[in-house]
Parts: sequence; structure tokens; C-alpha cells
Amino acid sequence: MTEVKEEKKMVRGFAGLIYAVLTPLNEKEKFKEKFANTKVKILINASNLNYAALVIIDKGTIDVESVPNKPKENLEKKNAGWDAFIEMHASTFLAFAMNRLSLPGMAKLVLKREVRLKGLRKLLAMMQMMKILAE
Repeated sequence: MTEVKEEKKMVRGFAGLIYAVLTPLNEKEKFKEKFANTKVKILINASNLNYAALVIIDKGTIDVESVPNKPKENLEKKNAGWDAFIEMHASTFLAFAMNRLSLPGMAKLVLKREVRLKGLRKLLAMMQMMKILAE
């Protein structure tokens, strides 16, 4: 009898951290209900690290994949397949995720061009996820 093992994908670098932070949402009923009809891919690039995180929300479940951010072409929409994109320093993202950086503070960083955003409407899903995660 041969045993078939399901191979767990390797999540590396910054994506591993995002995976550890966001996957507890899979156990929250509020997340499952609110995102039951949502399919969105958000690419979070830590500009100072080697891997970006592709956050995949698919009908009430969340998963994270790592994407090497060098060469820069790996992060293009046609290659990574994202719907929304956010790029910032890793410490900035962690401050935002831990509610140490407010929305107005984030807006200031966008104006200073320390944070890059694309697909702003889809990024609202990220804001809702952070709110549910904080509960």
C-alpha cells in the first residue's frame, strides 16, 4: 500500500510572517460570513526584503503564497495575478497590522511616497480583515 502525502507549499520570508498573522482568520466565523462571496488577490511587497506575499481570499478562506520580488517583473500584475498591490517597508506593514499606525498616518506615508498602492477599492478588503483580526 502506498501512502500519498499532500505536500505543503513552502511560504518563505515576509510571506511566512503574513501567513502566520492572517491564517487565524480561517477559523473566525465572522470572516467566513463577510468574505463568503469574495475572490481577491492582494500582493504585499516588503520593499526591503526578498519575498512578497500574495494574499488570496477565496470565498471565506485565506491563503498566502510567497513571490520572489527580484527581478521586479515578478511583481507585475500580469505575472503575479494580483487585484490590489501595496508596497512598503516591512516595519511599516507590521506597525499597521498591529494598529500602531492609523489610517491618517498611512495616508501621510502614501503622500510621502513611502507606501505605494494600486487597486485601492480591493485594498478595502485588507482593512476589513485587519479589523476582524483585531477582534
